[in-house]
Amino acid sequence: MSTPFSNVYSYFMPKIEDYNFLQLNKEDLESILEPLLLTSIIKFKKCKRDLSKRDILSKSFIEDLSDEEVNILAQLMTVEYLTPKLLTADLVEQQVSTNEYKTYSQANHIKEIKSLRDMMQYEASRLITSYTYSENKMSDFR
Repeated sequence: MSTPFSNVYSYFMPKIEDYNFLQLNKEDLESILEPLLLTSIIKFKKCKRDLSKRDILSKSFIEDLSDEEVNILAQLMTVEYLTPKLLTADLVEQQVSTNEYKTYSQANHIKEIKSLRDMMQYEASRLITSYTYSENKMSDFR
């Protein structure tokens, strides 16, 4: 049994609102989502499945992932999705503008994105911690 990458994408998409995604065909959308997923895999070090075992051609994990594991990957994808939004050229350009209103407005916008990304990272960490300890018994801690 295997888990297609599209399963993870279906958990990820409701977590964000990017109307630009609605305009993309399936191949273009996957070309955006796949790097987010691959970067997220690196951050899910405590996964009980071997996430490095995947078939890039069929766009799937070799092992069958649980819903919890898929959800953790999707949550990590939200962090990866938000991170570059903090570093876009438009944001940097507007932030150094001489117009005080734009500077204040853009600074607040950056602050809100950072706050949201930090909140998504915290939630991902919480999910991973819960996942890591969910199957352990008290005897495992002795």
